[in-house]
Amino acid sequence: MRDLIAAFSGAARRRMTDAGWRARAGDIYSLELGDGFHAWLGLNRASKHVPLKINPVVGLHYDPVERLLVEFLGKPMRFSATIARPVGYLTPSHGFLQLRVAAQVDAEPVAEELVALVNDYGLPFARRHADPDSLSAAIAAGGNVPNPDRARLLLPALQFLQGRKEEARTSVAAGLDHFPDSCAGPAAAEYHRFAAVFTARAERTAELSWDPFVIT
Repeated sequence: MRDLIAAFSGAARRRMTDAGWRARAGDIYSLELGDGFHAWLGLNRASKHVPLKINPVVGLHYDPVERLLVEFLGKPMRFSATIARPVGYLTPSHGFLQLRVAAQVDAEPVAEELVALVNDYGLPFARRHADPDSLSAAIAAGGNVPNPDRARLLLPALQFLQGRKEEARTSVAAGLDHFPDSCAGPAAAEYHRFAAVFTARAERTAELSWDPFVIT
């Protein structure tokens, strides 16, 4: 299995970087789209048994909102997907898709298939949402953020960056309704920490004659 993983990883890296993508840690690739947006690709692997199975997940990383969450939550910066979908669900079959590498000779053609999937379905998905309004709508619609708890953080953060302060406050209030004071656990604690920092920041910027966080 190690040989299969190495063969496919090497082939995928060559194909993706030749296409202009940047290889990042953890089988993640990115392609700059401008204005803080990056197309995003993550390769989930099932490697317990032959064949090696790869589930490509495509998406979009928006640097300003990810950095704001890092600031609000005090967490290390990771190159996470802001929105993402398994590529199979963007194809006409709209179903789960796995690429399979049964032998080292399969690595190059499977990597070529990966690039075709990214070009045909992943990049259009990323580009379609590469503006703050479209991204906000995609988050609000559901299904584009694998973790709903993360979506509850992303939406008000993005609204805050857009200067949509009342909508952001409404979104934070909805999050607090989901995580009342009686709710325990790390997700609830994280949301309350976010809400406290958000409220303090919103009050501070309201006192200024200009807002340093609004996207223009």
